[in-house]
Amino acid sequence: MYRKEGNSLDYLKNQYIMVEIFQNTIYFLGCLLLIGCNSESQEWNDLIVDDSLEGWHGFQNKNSTRGWVVEDNVLIFSGISDMESGEGDASLLSNKIYGNFEIQFDWKIIEGGNSGFMWGVQEDDKYKYPYQTGQEIQILDSAIYENPEIALGGDIEIQNAIEDLKARKHFVGALYDLSPPTNLNAAKPAGHWNSYHIKIDYEANLGEVTLNKVLINSFRLKGAEWQAMLQESKFSKSEAYPYLGDARWYDFGKFEKGRICFQDHPGRVSFRNIRIRELE
Repeated sequence: MYRKEGNSLDYLKNQYIMVEIFQNTIYFLGCLLLIGCNSESQEWNDLIVDDSLEGWHGFQNKNSTRGWVVEDNVLIFSGISDMESGEGDASLLSNKIYGNFEIQFDWKIIEGGNSGFMWGVQEDDKYKYPYQTGQEIQILDSAIYENPEIALGGDIEIQNAIEDLKARKHFVGALYDLSPPTNLNAAKPAGHWNSYHIKIDYEANLGEVTLNKVLINSFRLKGAEWQAMLQESKFSKSEAYPYLGDARWYDFGKFEKGRICFQDHPGRVSFRNIRIRELE
């Protein structure tokens, strides 16, 4: 009797172990399948291919890429900015709409130059500029903050730098006029390549900017903290900027989906190794 009872217990133990192994195997295979599906939807995609501007267009102009060229797969803004010409904004926008994403690219700017990367940009006729809706990560010759007189774009840009010397909300890596970078020494000088890794995730309510492998900015994209930043910025003072037209900045930062954008601004700026990955 004791032998039979022992055999029965051994049999039950073996059955339990086999069931547990089977369940673990199914769980493991399910995880592999899930990872495989996610990796397909989160592949990195190059945005400049074969020396072409295919997939891009000028702000409010689907048939133009005025001021922009591609040479050896390097995207270059070599034209005169709207600030200087008055011919209308020539920022470069993606044809595709993006929501949550991360993007990587290298950038190089000339002495005194200024540019930016935006997302959530809308092209309704009521908007004169992409920055009326899109938030911007600043691209800048950091030496401007040591000598504002070198800033290209005239008195406006010089004054912008002087007024921001303490707050640094217009410095390299800033969420423009909203959130300053936490590290002021990560940028390389004008004429050298810098690398950005920017993550915009509305699901997690988090934006991040990494410059040359250093995390320099982290900020909310909506909610109370973002609203507090907005109230402290020029974007909450629409009536002071009549040149923007009736839309002013009333819709600034309100769109979780929109086009990504490289800004038309004073100074030659180059971009390379531009690639993007959409997030779930």
